[in-house]
Amino acid sequence: MKTKVRKRINLLLRGLIVVVTVWFVFDQILHRRDLTPLQYAVRDAIDGKAFYPVMAMLLFLMVVNLSIETLKWKKLIDKLETVKFNRAFTAVLTGISVSMFTPNRVGDYLGRVFVLQDSSHIKGILVTIIGSFAQLLSTLIAGGIALMFFLPSYHDALLTDYSWIYTGTVVIASGTMLVALLLYFHVPVLKAVAGLLFPKHREKVTGYAAVFSLYTKYELLHVLLLGMARYLVFSFQYYLLLRLFGVDLGYLPSMMLIALTYLILTMIPTMALIELGVRGSVSYYLFSLYLSANGLWVEGYNISVLAASTSLWLINLAFPALLGTFFVYRLKFIRRRDYGD
Repeated sequence: MKTKVRKRINLLLRGLIVVVTVWFVFDQILHRRDLTPLQYAVRDAIDGKAFYPVMAMLLFLMVVNLSIETLKWKKLIDKLETVKFNRAFTAVLTGISVSMFTPNRVGDYLGRVFVLQDSSHIKGILVTIIGSFAQLLSTLIAGGIALMFFLPSYHDALLTDYSWIYTGTVVIASGTMLVALLLYFHVPVLKAVAGLLFPKHREKVTGYAAVFSLYTKYELLHVLLLGMARYLVFSFQYYLLLRLFGVDLGYLPSMMLIALTYLILTMIPTMALIELGVRGSVSYYLFSLYLSANGLWVEGYNISVLAASTSLWLINLAFPALLGTFFVYRLKFIRRRDYGD
């Protein structure tokens, strides 16, 4: 492919990503009804003494969250191509930008790997999937444990008349976590599986899937621990927002409901255009279910829970996505080496 054509296509794709990302974020902020409760909740919260210190803490934790994700991805991608921390950090930001308008944010993989200079983009995507699997595993573990505590706290009858429901839930949750852990720590098996799934292209497919064999169990454990650390950070952000907007609930019950919220969100396939609404609906349903069952529901909590959910989306996704558009110029969708010219 000629150099001029390649450059024009890259420029066109970069511009398209910037325009669509900015449009999507501002469309959510300006036109989605989900943000209406936030306006009233912020108006009340901003009058309190804790508002600005908490917001400063939330922004600091946003940077911590992104930095941990950067370390996680860098540890994985360095097996293919050494990437400096600042470049890996901008790759994470551009990944968020691209993911904003893709189903279940799968564009995150593309936004990151296109910063690679020499390595295969396909291998880069597969490596990034390992990191996403580690993050998913963190969500499954936390959500599974939370579910075991949520059911009996929601209805005591589950421990007596319907104990089999609770027992079955514990068995299924524990089994799911165990299978996920085994699969994660035996991820090299996927190389053989890929060859079986595509027998006609086995050599080429296994060549790409060979990246699954690059990591030792110790390295995979390190990545998983980083994923868990990141999970604790953005869960704590959620808790701080709940407290800021007036939800008077202890740390452990809040973390239980937050873990369940994330667990359910991972199971729901969503398009970016409706993700914010889904987030708010799931959060509201779980908190109202638990608080009402325990006689703790207070009028106005519906706005507080929705405001906390929306604010977290703005801080951890919308704001980084806008920042990421400033680094989209680094993405190389079509490289000289890909076409040998």
